[in-house]
Amino acid sequence: MTSVDGPEARLRDTLDSLASTTKPSPNAYVRARAEWQRRDRRRRLVMLVLAVLTVVVADVVGLWALHSCAAPDPPPRKDRIDVIVQP
Repeated sequence: MTSVDGPEARLRDTLDSLASTTKPSPNAYVRARAEWQRRDRRRRLVMLVLAVLTVVVADVVGLWALHSCAAPDPPPRKDRIDVIVQP
């Protein structure tokens, strides 16, 4: 088992020493959070635009279908109609 533990221990020590020399950016979380929020706002805006566009297209198609299925107005009558009013 020492042959397996040896390389793992050396790798762990190497990674620990590498991690100890790494200095994190003080505002890395703030920048990452701002980026996440920007992406979330953009995603929500895109979804809102798609939803509004879907409703508008559905309304236009519905109005077009109603208009195209409506009976045309009858032509005006050419004959004369007299109205008699009795007292």
